[in-house]
Amino acid sequence: MITFDHNWLALIVAAVVNMAIGAGWYGFFAEPWMEGNGFTREQIEADGDNTPYIFAVANSLVMPFVLSNVMNWAGVSGLVNGLLLGLLMWVGFTALTFASNHAFESRSFKMWGINAGMYMVGLMVIGAILGAWQ
Repeated sequence: MITFDHNWLALIVAAVVNMAIGAGWYGFFAEPWMEGNGFTREQIEADGDNTPYIFAVANSLVMPFVLSNVMNWAGVSGLVNGLLLGLLMWVGFTALTFASNHAFESRSFKMWGINAGMYMVGLMVIGAILGAWQ
């Protein structure tokens, strides 16, 4: 079922690119994200907890591995097909999960867009990278 026979260079590149997307995304949306969560820049800078970054790195490493397995199972190859599969995985597993969580937490649609949007772009780019390198 799960295979470890992948293009590991593509997986590493996809992971690094996904981390760069996250850094750029939350850099660009820092102010509305902090406002939506009730944080100030001073609070974040004083926190010093690296746990969120550890999870972000782990997430960026696991997502390409899992998506590569799904691509293998589905027989998906090529840049466009990989991009579309990434979009499908986002719609099926991320977008609505985030929407449900945000609704129960009474968080705004804007926060959903910031948080879920990063994963949409990330999964699509990961899929495109993996599809192009298969």
